[in-house]
Amino acid sequence: MTTSPAPVVSAVMRTYEHAPFVAQAIESVLIQDTGFEFELLIGEDCSADGTREIVERYAERFPERVRAVLPAENLGHGEILSRALEAARGRFIAYLDGDDYWTSAAKLRRQVEYLEAHEDCVSCFHDASLVYDVAATPSGLTTPALAEASFALEDILTECFVPSPTMMFRRELIAELPEWAFDSAWIDWLIHIRCAERGPLGYIPEPLAAYRLHDGGMFTALDRISQIEEDLRFYEKLLPEMPAQAELIERSMQFRHSQLAVECLGVPFGACVVLVDPRRELKPYFNGRHARNLPRRDGREVTELEMIRRAAGHLAPVRPDYRGGAEATGEGGCFVVVPGSAREWLRGREGLCEYLAREGRRVWDDETTTVFELPLDAEGATVPVRQTRRVEVVREETLPGELAGANLEAPAADASLPAHAVTTIGWVLGRDAPVEAFELWVAGKRLWRAPVDLPRPDIERAFPDREVGSPGFRTTVNAQQLPPGAAAEAVAVLPGERRVRFAELRFEDGSGG
Repeated sequence: MTTSPAPVVSAVMRTYEHAPFVAQAIESVLIQDTGFEFELLIGEDCSADGTREIVERYAERFPERVRAVLPAENLGHGEILSRALEAARGRFIAYLDGDDYWTSAAKLRRQVEYLEAHEDCVSCFHDASLVYDVAATPSGLTTPALAEASFALEDILTECFVPSPTMMFRRELIAELPEWAFDSAWIDWLIHIRCAERGPLGYIPEPLAAYRLHDGGMFTALDRISQIEEDLRFYEKLLPEMPAQAELIERSMQFRHSQLAVECLGVPFGACVVLVDPRRELKPYFNGRHARNLPRRDGREVTELEMIRRAAGHLAPVRPDYRGGAEATGEGGCFVVVPGSAREWLRGREGLCEYLAREGRRVWDDETTTVFELPLDAEGATVPVRQTRRVEVVREETLPGELAGANLEAPAADASLPAHAVTTIGWVLGRDAPVEAFELWVAGKRLWRAPVDLPRPDIERAFPDREVGSPGFRTTVNAQQLPPGAAAEAVAVLPGERRVRFAELRFEDGSGG
């Protein structure tokens, strides 16, 4: 009797009530092009919407690849994941929820190559695209443009910035999880923390997965107050287990209490929220509201706050990233949030204390957080309003013969951008000669020129039989002086100053902000 070789990777999927999504998730695993053995473990937790039947069909069709964990009764999100992980045989574990999916057939291979080349890393992750609901409408990346090649324990303790469908870790890490791990809603966060205790978190700056937002998601179904309260419970569990990191955990908890105060106050989404953070270690995130850090320059705190307050009368509209708790009312204002860890620093800034007492009023004050509300500055109307442009990208249906390929990746479709700084990113590949420059032409006059000289490993992989060179470009275009409706031709400049059009940018009026 022969047995199949142990897989290199076990892709572990947890799914419940994901009938509209789970087939796409499964297919994104089966299509992986690896060069090594991998398996898919699916923990299906007694869904009533047809998810189980879909999982069973795939397990029957692909018995050599798919194994299903099918309990007779609902176990809950933690126990079903625990059982799927117990059944995994691979050296590496890749995780995927049944409502997300991978977007590259090279995802598993890229992460295994990374971990084999970086033995000090127990895990690695990559970027993910954010999509909305069943229609999968794209909305950028869930991760910011990260400059670091890896991240330390202190980074992941303050926030969980790793999208769950992007994680891969070494299987032996499972044995190091505490008993309470599978009772927490933030199992993936705890895995990242345990990995970071043993070595850096590796990062691959490529979007290889999609993270879906929908009302039935385990995380997104929670309102913002419930999410923050879950964070606090998570930190309370960690605190006694990580005494060396107690100070950082306590500061992170104070910041969550500050976020909770903003939600409970119902601070308007048109308001600007200023986080007092003298350590400059926390990202001023308040569920989509405009946010700023204070201080940015020591000794100039009052001047900075006055400038922020004045500009707060001209903020662009925003919307909550997640559902709130207390209803956000009103149109704007400026709210200064002081976590408990920053109170001593604030007491030492006499001028700033006097300014807050004179200009604002305390609207929240407990053992963890103080919040001051400042009305909009009466002089705010004198602040120049920055012009914006709505940019439409029109690509040529058929590329000219001189080009082997080209794409304008930014601006995004129908983006509204500051007119003075329209970020333009893309690549262009000549068929017989390298492209020297990227240009924009408006009404027969050149508006802008940038070199085509950035390496693009993704384009090298897409054109394996061609010498690609460095076909990428990234530049910032000033479109302030263009009239509404102006069209700019995107042009590739070939040797000898030969120019070939491959796309068009149309600049419409936008809202000031």
